[in-house]
Amino acid sequence: MSTGLIVGIIIILLVVGVPILQALIRGAQRRRSLAAEGVPALRDAGLRPEELPSGLSRQTAEAVTSEDIALADDNPEATITQLDDAGRIIGYRESFREPRSWGEFMDWVLAQSIFRNRQHRRVEVELTRYDSSEHANEALQADPPSDLGDAGVSVEDAGERGGLMAREWIRTEHGDTVQRMLELRWASGDVLGVVRGDSEPSGALDDEEVRRLAGLVKARLG
Repeated sequence: MSTGLIVGIIIILLVVGVPILQALIRGAQRRRSLAAEGVPALRDAGLRPEELPSGLSRQTAEAVTSEDIALADDNPEATITQLDDAGRIIGYRESFREPRSWGEFMDWVLAQSIFRNRQHRRVEVELTRYDSSEHANEALQADPPSDLGDAGVSVEDAGERGGLMAREWIRTEHGDTVQRMLELRWASGDVLGVVRGDSEPSGALDDEEVRRLAGLVKARLG
């Protein structure tokens, strides 16, 4: 068997096998996380597939513990202390996107090829339970991250409407807006609710659709 054929077989196995392995691992992690204490109640307030704008499909649905957040930070010990002091108990996050996700590896391949010039839309719901309504309201008023890691990204508060506080995240390249995210947030008792609508190019997702989805989640939290 020639070296070229062996290399070709390995590449094919990677293209096919990596997404499958990712899906299996994520599936097991997802089932465990969704069974964590306090998560099912938050998940019940999330979005239903029939409520989404046409074309969006589920990407992730998972619990977000304070440990998860801390481990992703440069200073885990300080971060976990900060989250504990803020009264954070548990979070739940779900996201929906177009085009459909096939795993990190395949998403990268498709983004470099047939999806290169296609519009991208994403809706994310993040619900976080705190020790008290006071803690949830403090989190609601918190400033956005100061270190965005990208000089082309700007963040601005965009007022309040219908009990939803709005914030715009905009990414520019060469002076042109190429991506925009509308973030809507509110506090329902001891739960901080956040719904984000992310689109690239910037007008691919309508603001009123994002507000409608946030209204549905907010009503379920009651």
